[in-house]
Amino acid sequence: MISAGTPLGRLLDQHPELVEVLAGYHPHFARLRNRLLRKVMAPRVTVAEAARMAGVPAENLLQVLADALGETIEPEETAGSRMATAGPEPRPAPLTGLTDADVVRLDVREDIRRGDEPLARIMNAVKGLTSAQVLVVRAPFEPVPLYDVLRRRGFAHWTERHADDDWSVWFYRPDTATARPHTEQAAPAGPSSPAAPRTVTIDVRGLEAPLPMVRVLEQLERLAADEQLEVIHERRPLFLYPLIVERGFVHETDEPRPGVVRILIRRTTPP
Repeated sequence: MISAGTPLGRLLDQHPELVEVLAGYHPHFARLRNRLLRKVMAPRVTVAEAARMAGVPAENLLQVLADALGETIEPEETAGSRMATAGPEPRPAPLTGLTDADVVRLDVREDIRRGDEPLARIMNAVKGLTSAQVLVVRAPFEPVPLYDVLRRRGFAHWTERHADDDWSVWFYRPDTATARPHTEQAAPAGPSSPAAPRTVTIDVRGLEAPLPMVRVLEQLERLAADEQLEVIHERRPLFLYPLIVERGFVHETDEPRPGVVRILIRRTTPP
């Protein structure tokens, strides 16, 4: 039975015909026609979260999907989905009493409107946070996939909706005693740090999407314990970064010259 908490990726795997149903329901979902993009984005969000990202009522989206599948939605499920979008949650206690020095603000609205990929900027800002600081990301839509990426790094979030195309998300550590900078700094200093890994290089420039992402993910699956991967790309791959993190890797990106992006991917910890 479909519900607000059903993972969108699982639903589309079972019923691929729903891609066109979603695309016809709201333009936001037309991007799901890209098979690899579905693989990257859909597993990260539930039906209710997908509705929030598109700015539509969760119960409406549920009904559209249920009608397409010939199912019915139990009244309590519809009521629950309404409650999920009823209004903002109160500001969490760790976000009260902050000074200007405690808040790092990053506005990526213009980046996204230009078609640029803001994830690298966001992750660089996260790396620069002290244990007492919070990060506020301003975006033109609710960045639901980012919640899981930063949750894995020890961050909770609180979301403000200013308008349909204007959101602020506050990322903070619930317990500053276990803030990520401490654990990140301790790991390289350990006496059992491995020797410098051997570098495997692949060049994905000139390949049509989604081949660059596919090639990188395939290479990561074959990567030996003593190897790191260097990717030569034309642009910063926004949708690839979360998949790298999920697979237990970290990444660094630089641009040695115009039109060339170099991504170095290595394991977070030895396997």
